Amino acid sequence: MYQLNINGRDVEVDVESDTPLLWVLRDELGLTGTKFGCGMAQCGACTVHIDGAATRCCVLPVDSVVGSQIKTIEGYFPSHSQMPWRTGVP
Repeated sequence: MYQLNINGRDVEVDVESDTPLLWVLRDELGLTGTKFGCGMAQCGACTVHIDGAATRCCVLPVDSVVGSQIKTIEGYFPSHSQMPWRTGVP
């Protein structure tokens, strides 16, 4: 069982220690804004912010982010309709 802080919320997940953070976000927590791309941390589709630093999470084990502040796209735009490409950029 791991306690994580995601988008300012404390959550608990019961997964294996080597489970990539990407799959915890998508499969366990339903945060599907972070995408799977290459699976090698090269393309950037899986980028989240961990303690303010852009980090690719498709190969990052969940046990390495315990105690960190994790922010996903949903943390920046909680409503799909708030995303800039939906509302237009002046």
